Amino acid sequence: MDNPAEKKKRHGRRILWIVIIVVVALFALRFWKLGQKESYASISSIQKTEGIPVEIAVAVMGNLESWTTLAGTIEGSFQYPVVSSNSIGVIDIAKKEGDRVKPGDVLIRLESTSPNAMLLSYPRSLAVYRDAVADAERMRNLYKEGAISKQALDKAELAVEVAKANLADAAGSTTLTASHAGVVASVNVEKGEMAAAYTPLMWIARTDSVKVNFEAGSRQAMVLKVGQKAVWNARMNGGSGIGIVSSVDLAADPESHLVSGEALFPNPEKMLMPGVVIPFNVLTGDRRGVVKIPTTCLIERNGVYRVFIVETGDGGKLFARLREVETGLRTTDEVEITSGLAAKARVVQFGQTLLSDGDRVRVVRGEEAQ
Repeated sequence: MDNPAEKKKRHGRRILWIVIIVVVALFALRFWKLGQKESYASISSIQKTEGIPVEIAVAVMGNLESWTTLAGTIEGSFQYPVVSSNSIGVIDIAKKEGDRVKPGDVLIRLESTSPNAMLLSYPRSLAVYRDAVADAERMRNLYKEGAISKQALDKAELAVEVAKANLADAAGSTTLTASHAGVVASVNVEKGEMAAAYTPLMWIARTDSVKVNFEAGSRQAMVLKVGQKAVWNARMNGGSGIGIVSSVDLAADPESHLVSGEALFPNPEKMLMPGVVIPFNVLTGDRRGVVKIPTTCLIERNGVYRVFIVETGDGGKLFARLREVETGLRTTDEVEITSGLAAKARVVQFGQTLLSDGDRVRVVRGEEAQ
């Protein structure tokens, strides 16, 4: 026979188990209700009665521009080489790359003697000139005394002029000077080297205007045309300028598959230096007074573009209508609509994936958002 203490202990355990079972049952019931499809149905019913939430944009009239970014190497719009008529050693280079020069400035000094008797030598030319001058002076005195004919005197005078010209050529062959103002774009010889005859030793570039030689990829080349507006901006010095695309090759390089071109820029303040690589932008498309919308509004299917517009129905309710449109110029953010949409139309920008034609919508951002 059980004693009262043992009965009381068993009774307490029964109560504890009953409490545990009740708690577990309540949690199970709660999770079961949460897992029912009624929650999904409630969302669907809300959307059906209040509308599918969307964000909209308004089609506006405005201007649209498309730009492409290129980069190229600056050169002077007019460049000329500095050359020697003789193969003579270089004894001094008076100007370095980047130096500005004016007409008559000494650029390169060469040896005054020529290693080849057939080439011009300044000392030899100077001696010949002095001898011709002395001979002419002697012939003038003899002519005054009637000892020689006028023809003999004229011959002596001609010899002086020839010797003088040769001396000038020899001097020019030893001191190379600038013929036009500009900037030293490159120096192709060093002190102590032999200056090869008729080979550019230095390039001088005029920098009041410059050209930028660039290469473009296939997509860029398809939209580039001669005469397009080109703009450069320098962040470091705040400079900027406007020029044009002056040439675009008709064929791409067979190895690099890049198309070469050239842009011209005025450079009155001499901020663009030859030899420097500079980025610039080209205006490849320009539309004025067109209907435009954000590109994120477009829905593309099989090459056909559509948008959902928002219309107001009975009782002020809003509905989405699917409409086909035709597009024109496109930028990164906006696109021109050439037909199918008027200005001020409300267009769904985000939320299109949940829509079908005729669905009721609720604007959560944009015009009429609550």
